[in-house]
Amino acid sequence: MEPFRVQVVAQENLAYFRDTVLGVRRYGFSTGKMVFADRWLDHELAGGLKRLVARDGVQGIVASIHSTVEERRFEALGIPVVNVSNSLRRPRLPVVTQDDVAVGRLAAEHLRACGCRALGFWGSPGGRYSEERLEGFCAAASGARLTASVNGCAGGGASAEMFARMKAWLAEQARPLGVFAVLDSFALLLMRAARELGWRVPEDVAVLGAGDEDFLVEFESVPLSSVRLPARQIGHEAAVLLERMMRRRAGSVATKSVRLPGAEIVARRSTDVVFAEDEAVARAVRFIRGEATGNPYVGDVAKAAGVSRSSLQGRFRAALGRTVLEEIQRVRVGRAQALLANTDLKMAVVAERCGFSNSQRFSVVFRQVAGVAPSDYRGQFREG
Repeated sequence: MEPFRVQVVAQENLAYFRDTVLGVRRYGFSTGKMVFADRWLDHELAGGLKRLVARDGVQGIVASIHSTVEERRFEALGIPVVNVSNSLRRPRLPVVTQDDVAVGRLAAEHLRACGCRALGFWGSPGGRYSEERLEGFCAAASGARLTASVNGCAGGGASAEMFARMKAWLAEQARPLGVFAVLDSFALLLMRAARELGWRVPEDVAVLGAGDEDFLVEFESVPLSSVRLPARQIGHEAAVLLERMMRRRAGSVATKSVRLPGAEIVARRSTDVVFAEDEAVARAVRFIRGEATGNPYVGDVAKAAGVSRSSLQGRFRAALGRTVLEEIQRVRVGRAQALLANTDLKMAVVAERCGFSNSQRFSVVFRQVAGVAPSDYRGQFREG
C-alpha cells in the first residue's frame, strides 16, 4: 500500500510543538506509512487551506489548533485531522495531548514535598489545559489540607499589565510560598516579579513552570524547575490515530481525546529548597533526595539530620505530614516513574537503579505510592 501524504501544522516557536512534530515525523519515517508534504509557509496558510490540500495532495493533517475559528477551517477540509493542542473546551476534532489534571497534581505534590504551606497557581483562563491543571493542582492541595491562591492572564505573551498584576498578587501572599505557573514563560515573569519585591527564589518563593523549554529554563540566574511533558510521544500517538482515520476515511472514527501519562518534574534551583522551620527535618529531606536510590535506612537519615531516630520521626511527621520512610519511598517511586515512562529498561533494572532490593519489593512499594503496578504504569504510557 502506498504511504499516505500528510501535513503537520504546528507552532514552531514553542519547543513543545516542535517536539510533537518530531514525534509525528519519526513515526512516518520509521514505519514508511507516511510521507510529508513540504512545510506550509505563513503566507500560504493565510491564503486558504483547501487550496493547499489540493495542491499538495494531502490526505491527513496533524495540527495545533487553539481556537474554534481555526478548528472550523480544518474541519471543513473533509479529510482526517488530529489536534495536538489542549486549548479548546469542547473540541470537535480528535485531540491527542497529555493528562493535564495529572500535571497539576504532580506540580502540587512537588511543591508540597518542598514543605510549602502556602500554594499559588498562575494560569491562562480560557485554555482547557490550564483549567485541567488547576483542577489537579487544587485537588492535590485539598488532599494535603491546603488551599491555593489562584490568578492568571489569558494568552501566553508577557505585557506590562500582566507583570504589574503578578507583582500585586505575589505581594498579597504569605511566605514561604510555592507557585505553579502553567507555562515556563509565566514562571520566569513570576521569578522576576518576586525579585522586584525583594523576595528570594527559592528561599522565599519556590517557582515551578511547565513545558521544560531548554532556552527558558536556563535563561535566568536561577534555573527554573519545570514539568516536562511527553510531547514526542504525543506526536507519535497523533500519527498513529491519524493513520487509522485515513485508512477508515474521514468521519468514520468518533471524535475522542487521548490523554497520555508520562509528565515528570525536572527539578532545578528554583524549587531546590525545603521549607521547614525545623532544621533537622530540612537536613533529613536534603539527605533523602540525594541518597534515596542508595536504599538508606531511617537511622542513616537521622544520623545525617543530627538527631535521634525517634526524635526525627516525630519532628518529620509534624513538619511534613508524612514519615521518613514514606518520604524515601516517594522519592524513589518518583524516579522509577520517570524511568518507566521514558525508557525501555527491564523492571529489574529500574528496581535496582531506584534502590529496591528486588522486583517484587519494587512492585509492592510502587503500587502503594502510585496506586498502580509498575507494568500497568508503563503500559498506559506505551499505549497512550
